Amino acid sequence: MQKPVYLLDITTLSQLRIDGHPSVYGFGGHLDPDCSHWCLAGVPDTWNELLYASLVKN
Repeated sequence: MQKPVYLLDITTLSQLRIDGHPSVYGFGGHLDPDCSHWCLAGVPDTWNELLYASLVKN
């Protein structure tokens, strides 16, 4: 392998953020998992910042 593979572990970050659970905020607070509707700017934006920082670093 020419380039190493890195794992960006976002599990703990996503679990600890209140906006990391989008189903609580939408349409009456349904408890069904719904990962396609996030509060913006939110968790995916933070993931992107971490990914960008790791790409710049390496």
